[in-house]
Amino acid sequence: MKPLIGPFEVPIFRIPLPDFLPWEEAPIHGFGILVALGFLLGGNVAMKAAERRGMDPEVINRLIGWLIAGTFIGGHVGYGLMYKPDEYLADPIQFLYMWQGLSSYGGFVACVPIAIWFFKREGVPLWPYVDSVAIGLTLGWFFGRMGCFVAHDHPGSPTEFALGVYGICLNEGPSVACHDMGLYEAIWSFAMFVIFMAMDRVPRTPGIYAGILAAAYAPVRFGMDFLRPFNHDPRYLGLTPAQWWCFAFFALGVYVVVVRVRSGDAPVWKTEGEDDAPTDEATAS
Repeated sequence: MKPLIGPFEVPIFRIPLPDFLPWEEAPIHGFGILVALGFLLGGNVAMKAAERRGMDPEVINRLIGWLIAGTFIGGHVGYGLMYKPDEYLADPIQFLYMWQGLSSYGGFVACVPIAIWFFKREGVPLWPYVDSVAIGLTLGWFFGRMGCFVAHDHPGSPTEFALGVYGICLNEGPSVACHDMGLYEAIWSFAMFVIFMAMDRVPRTPGIYAGILAAAYAPVRFGMDFLRPFNHDPRYLGLTPAQWWCFAFFALGVYVVVVRVRSGDAPVWKTEGEDDAPTDEATAS
């Protein structure tokens, strides 16, 4: 089967501005809209997950701003250090240009300690809240990667696969289709969202969602990076920076699942008939 998608233009919505401003219009890119939807809808799902656990959803709401900062600052700094270290270290001002590139693992490395610090500061049980964030992250991730898809941010190598996208290939014309890693990750993350929502219909050991998410993403990302043009991203011993991070995240995810299952901690859940007022009295460290 031939590739079925594209080519299509990157969507840009132009909003007219008042005459007293020096600009005639404000361009809003489809990427930005989808990323904003990701934080909004993913945050809502995380808050609902916290409610199911009888916890205060406003704690999640207060965390979201920190996660936005961690995503863009950590993601951009990680991008510079992992993918263009010589260029960025020679001209450090580029670390301030947040729009020039993002690394998903850079965002993770920043957001994980931010979330742990935040929940500790709030004095709430760590693992039930981390699970709530992990569940919401799957939907937020879907919209974020759909943003990458419409912006043509992650083109891969030429392909005849049905989900190949025409017109995104590096140094190729619109008649050639390539893998689109943004689209593939969007499909994966939506599948994880469906799986997590099905799992979260019953109480489970606190912490397993976070571990499963890390362990499930690592092999998918590891395999997808082989679909990237070999001369596009830096390689260290034949692997991209993200592929090396996959080893760490897979090991961390498996470790978290095993430790949490062995912890014997009871599931944190709002039982039928429990007072509707949110509480953070649940135990789970």
